[in-house]
Amino acid sequence: MLRLLEKLPKLIRLFLCAGLVTVIAGAITAGTITVQWRGALLQAASSSVSPAVLSDASPQVSTESNPNWQPVPSQRADRGNIKVVWLQGTPYEMGYQHGRLLHDEIASMGREIINGLDIASRGLGLARLARRRTSPTVAEECQGLAAATADLGMTADSCMALAFGDVFQEFFTTTLPGLLFNDGCAQFAAAGAATADGRLYHGGTLDNDQRPIDYWIKNSTVFVRQPNDGIPHVFIGVPGMLWPNSGLNDAGISIALDTAHPENVRDLNLDQGGSNVQLMAEILRSAHSFEDAVKIFASYPRMRANLIMVTDGNAKRAGVFELLGNTFALRELDQNGIVYMTNHFVSPELQGRDRQPQEPSSLTRYKRFAQLLEPDGVSSRYGEIDPEVMVEIMRDRTNPDTFEESPLSVYDDDASPGGNGSLRQVTFDPERGLFWIAAGEPPVPENPFVCFSLDELLNRSNSVRCPSAVID
Repeated sequence: MLRLLEKLPKLIRLFLCAGLVTVIAGAITAGTITVQWRGALLQAASSSVSPAVLSDASPQVSTESNPNWQPVPSQRADRGNIKVVWLQGTPYEMGYQHGRLLHDEIASMGREIINGLDIASRGLGLARLARRRTSPTVAEECQGLAAATADLGMTADSCMALAFGDVFQEFFTTTLPGLLFNDGCAQFAAAGAATADGRLYHGGTLDNDQRPIDYWIKNSTVFVRQPNDGIPHVFIGVPGMLWPNSGLNDAGISIALDTAHPENVRDLNLDQGGSNVQLMAEILRSAHSFEDAVKIFASYPRMRANLIMVTDGNAKRAGVFELLGNTFALRELDQNGIVYMTNHFVSPELQGRDRQPQEPSSLTRYKRFAQLLEPDGVSSRYGEIDPEVMVEIMRDRTNPDTFEESPLSVYDDDASPGGNGSLRQVTFDPERGLFWIAAGEPPVPENPFVCFSLDELLNRSNSVRCPSAVID
């Protein structure tokens, strides 16, 4: 067992922003996980308190407004370096299709790591806790994925631990500041007078500190999800994960996540809380409006902190949810039609309740967003924003204090939206169901942003089409 666990630190750098549970094994090997923290998880797993799990009936979902539309059969059709898979049916069926279509990519994690995941999930009670705090549909999807990848050693327990991985990241990395990895995602939204055409646009970067991660670089994946009991939607993530880093649904709702951590563990709900990335998945499955997303965040306590941006293209609404265990603050588009976030809380309600002191990189990148987005910013693009300008902002490598641009050879400059170690960048036009993804070899923001139309992915007649294949 120890020999397997010793191999797992490879994955310490594997999943940023939403995190990966196997960072646990690296900390175990280093001897730095305390009995207190392990005991807290085991106690939560066996707690007699009724957990608050996502209910299939909350909220009520109409699956498809067009009765003549039929789901696209399960298949795979990659677009350059971006994998695209279609999943449809029951949770078990979608999990099985996921495992079958992305079998080789999941195998690339390595047998030792996959086996180590199973040991950690069972030996530390992680899968047991995940099941107690997770919708039964997630467990069913894990059963399907495990069935399709059983030859690799993937088990339903391993899948469940990964499905709850954002929670385990909170427990096993924030107790060890700086030992494992730092945070570095950023997002912004603009609408109305801030944009060239009045539309709402939402963009974000998924970052990793110091070095690129092969699994992310090689495996950016669009999951076109067509559940029997939900809204058709897209997860943007990687193989083996049943949750999105970002996504878009057929009701015009986009969503993405930046990591944040609490200053005090008492601000997390250990008795009843659940996973934030699973809340994101539920919003994509069931939310028809921004208000639906607010209700979901208000209804379910959380075992970790985060920053999540949600936009509603049809209503021209967008907001940053600054999340703690039992409470959240919401920062919506301001009077100028802009909102942005990096990795720290700025709302009056929660400012100072995230980890202190705040990371200099987060503060610096936030300052650069202000320069680029505010009407009076020194580098303002206010009133010009469209998909092409969104890309230009996400590629920006300017230090807001020195106004020097970091060279493209620098993977992580710790200072700018485009130079902070990006693994993937995405921009959304949620009203029209369009999104653009930059993926591949670093520097990722310099790669073409490949356009996708949700209508086309769902094989709709009279679909909204991409204006061009890519934004160069």
